[in-house]
Amino acid sequence: MYIYGFHSIEAAILNAPESINYVLINSSRHDKRQNHLLELIKIHNIEVNHVNNLDELVGTNKHQGVVAVINPKNTKLEFKDLIKDLDTKDNAIILILDGITDVHNFGAIIRSADCFGVQAIIIPKNNSASTSNPIIAKTSSGAINKLPIITVNNLSRAIEQLKEHGFWIAGTALTENSINLFEFKCNKKIVWVMGSEGTGMRRLISENCDYLVTIPMQGVTKSLNVSVATGVVLAYTRFSNIQQ
Repeated sequence: MYIYGFHSIEAAILNAPESINYVLINSSRHDKRQNHLLELIKIHNIEVNHVNNLDELVGTNKHQGVVAVINPKNTKLEFKDLIKDLDTKDNAIILILDGITDVHNFGAIIRSADCFGVQAIIIPKNNSASTSNPIIAKTSSGAINKLPIITVNNLSRAIEQLKEHGFWIAGTALTENSINLFEFKCNKKIVWVMGSEGTGMRRLISENCDYLVTIPMQGVTKSLNVSVATGVVLAYTRFSNIQQ
């Protein structure tokens, strides 16, 4: 698997250098940005090779002359072990993705989840983007190698078990009973459920939520990209929990 572009590769080196097998650099490029990357590669003892056919390798010319061949090592954690580990942790945050199939959104969500201290992401076995997709690895900027992503057969059952262990379940939805996010207070362990951009959460998942929350907006556009919405709710939750 590979990622490409200076920003993605630099972030991956800083976040998870052990996941990078080697870096390929276009032989014809010589500039300050490439030199900075080479210095970073040298610091972390990563192998580098100079080549001429990156377009053919990655199937695009948007690689900026740099490609990293990686070996994703997503943190392995069983669902039962996650619950056990978080039993005594106050203010823990878990993220459930119900039907997120777009790989760019998935990768961006992983990155935001890592930034705001989410303990784990839970996804369904079916109707979800595959964590082995290289675009997810690139978009997450290496966070996929730090944050446990747990696949379960039944999201509804997983939610029930999380409730049994003291978690409150909040889902994003625009309904008459939805709570304004910035009026929503929860200083306990919480699970955020994000649904697909097209249809949102499935009905059974929505019915299992303790709270339905909406992000207030102004302007003509009345909805946010799911990865942006995830960043908003996670940032608010982490900040409000710290303040309480």
